Amino acid sequence: MTHQEVEVWTQEIVEAVRAKQRIEDSKVELKSLWPEARKAADRLAAHANAARGTPILWLIGIDEKNGKLTNLDPLELANWYKCVEAFFDRFAPRLLVDAKVRIGTDTVVALYFETQQGAPYVVKTGDSYPEFVVPWREGTDLRAARRDDLLRILVPLRRLSALIDELNFNIAVTEATGTIALLGALFRDDEFSKALRDGVFSTLPAGLSKSITEAYVSMQRANHLVTVTLAVPSQHRQPDQLDEAWKAVRGCSQLIRNAHEHVSRL
Repeated sequence: MTHQEVEVWTQEIVEAVRAKQRIEDSKVELKSLWPEARKAADRLAAHANAARGTPILWLIGIDEKNGKLTNLDPLELANWYKCVEAFFDRFAPRLLVDAKVRIGTDTVVALYFETQQGAPYVVKTGDSYPEFVVPWREGTDLRAARRDDLLRILVPLRRLSALIDELNFNIAVTEATGTIALLGALFRDDEFSKALRDGVFSTLPAGLSKSITEAYVSMQRANHLVTVTLAVPSQHRQPDQLDEAWKAVRGCSQLIRNAHEHVSRL
């Protein structure tokens, strides 16, 4: 999402708040003042974990209860976020866009976070036991994540890890099929089918999901051509059948590499 899109989203939310409409979007958190770093870390981790890979928006300077904007105390955003990050175990949600949005004479600070990389987000408790906790947001309340909550995050990650291994194998297939004489190795799509069945792709950005799907559609077409071509006795094959099947296999190479690169970033 661009800086301008974040501004538009912020303005729409401000209009709704001023109209005393309840903001029920689970992707949005409203704060009237800058939250203290300790509490902010807990709430940000909970919000990011529950978002399951969907970006989230924090708006500082909006009093939802009273339907008005507040006068924020001057604050250096970079220092505040460093203090918040210090309470996380290794990874915190990545701040992609921060925007000061002017609304009349008031200013609302918009913070747009990515939640795909680093989940599940773990924060330090400051106690000897438990030393760490995985916060979870349910509605507007916070609680510790349960086993089923963690599985919602970890199962897609495990599927994507297996998908990377499968894409590595499929890259090797294209490299090994250097000539028509080597035609015969088929692409694998077991992990793609499992991810599709488990709804993993619905948690990914549209561009990434499209890249993976295009690669596997191409591979499935190539597998079909290779299987049909090799099933025909050599004396009955048309001269261009082998060539078409070989080109289909080789044509998958860049699509597979693109998908592999995009998934690996996660």
